[in-house]
Amino acid sequence: MTVENRYRETPSAADIQAQAGRFARELGESAQQVWLAGIGALARAQAEGSRFFEQLAEEGRAVGEGQGPAGENSAAARLEGLRQAVDGALGRATAKANEAWDSVGRAFEHRVQQALRQMDVPTREDLDALGARIDALTRELQLRTTVAPEPSVPPTPGPAPAAGGPGPRPDAGTS
Repeated sequence: MTVENRYRETPSAADIQAQAGRFARELGESAQQVWLAGIGALARAQAEGSRFFEQLAEEGRAVGEGQGPAGENSAAARLEGLRQAVDGALGRATAKANEAWDSVGRAFEHRVQQALRQMDVPTREDLDALGARIDALTRELQLRTTVAPEPSVPPTPGPAPAAGGPGPRPDAGTS
């Protein structure tokens, strides 16, 4: 988490629920936009495909009218040219559809990231930094617990026995 997020007050349950509702609406809207963009890309590819089919039919009529011994060679060349034109057009249409789909995917990912940031959901980098900090603190704690420090204040002796009086017996603790 970022430094500024550490000092924010904890949101209430109502705030969290409101944020979750907003996130769900935004996610639903984004999913609908992705769906509509995909349908649009499909419609564009179909429209261009229909146009090329009509173009091929016209070329076929032209070739059919010119058939004969000399027209067969010309027809084969025209047919090859048409095939190449269709292949090129199909490749361009496919590339356009793929670009549109990629653009929609990037927009969707951006919106999801934006919604997660608004909800203060930690990023992968935040979690990695937190894990590194926990590891460092764990190592430091292990170092401090394995090396027993010398007591900084020497133990204070109990009350001094009276001169010549009975002191603690060396065998007093053993019975």
